[in-house]
Amino acid sequence: MAHALPAGNATLIATLAAVLVIGVLIGSIGIGGILLSPWLIEVVGLDVRNAITISTASFVATGLVALALYTRAGRGARAPRWTLVAATVPGAFLGAAVLASAPSRVSLALLAVLLLVTGVRVLLRGTPHARDTPRGSVGVDCTVGAVGGFVSALTGTGGPVVLVPIELWRGVPLLAAVTIGQVAQLPIAATATLGNWMSGGVDFATATLVGAMLVPGVLIGNRIAEAVPRAALTRIVAVLLIFVGAWFALKAVG
Repeated sequence: MAHALPAGNATLIATLAAVLVIGVLIGSIGIGGILLSPWLIEVVGLDVRNAITISTASFVATGLVALALYTRAGRGARAPRWTLVAATVPGAFLGAAVLASAPSRVSLALLAVLLLVTGVRVLLRGTPHARDTPRGSVGVDCTVGAVGGFVSALTGTGGPVVLVPIELWRGVPLLAAVTIGQVAQLPIAATATLGNWMSGGVDFATATLVGAMLVPGVLIGNRIAEAVPRAALTRIVAVLLIFVGAWFALKAVG
C-alpha cells in the first residue's frame, strides 16, 4: 500500500518537521502525541478514522523506544505500575472497536475536548510539583489504565496525554507519571492497532514511515527533558493545544 503522506515537497518537509517536533514533545513532556492526528487531518488531508489509526499504529515505535529507554535506565522510583499498564489493553481494544462504528463527528468532538481540556489544564497548572507518594489502589490503577487505553485508542493520542494528567492529579511525581504514560504507549498502540486492523484496516505503510520519523524526536526529547526548563515549553504547547482544540470543535459542530 502506498503511503498517504503529501506528495508536494513543501508539505512533505513540513510534515517531516512537525512529526519530529511531536516526537520531541513525546520524549520530553509526554503530551506531543495529541498533535499528530490533528496534523494528519488538517494539513495532510486524511479523514478522521484514517488519521487516528495511522497515529495509533505509529506510536508502537515510540512505545518500543520508551520501553527500551526505561529498561536501559533500570528500575527505581520511576518504575511504572504494571497493573495500570496491563489494564490499558482491554480499554484500547474497546476504544478501537468503538472507533470503527463511531461517526467521524463524534471522534472529532472527543479529540477537540481532549485538546481543550489538556491545553487548559497545562496552561493553568503548568508542570506541577507532585507529592512523593501516589494515592490509590490496584482497583484504581485498573480503572485509570482501562480509561486511558480507551480514550487513547478512540482519539489516536498514544497514551501519555491521557495518563500523565491523571497520574499527576493522583499525586504521582512528574517523572514517574511521564514514564508510566510513555511505557503504556506500547500496549495501547499495539492493541488498538490490532483492533483497528480487524475492524476496517490500517495504512501500515504510512504508519511505519511516521513512526520512523517520531523515533529520533523521542530520543532527542528524552535527552533534553532534564536540561531545558519546561515552564515556557509547556505554556507554548498549552496555547497550541487550545488553538487546535477550538478549531476542531468548530469543525465538529459545523
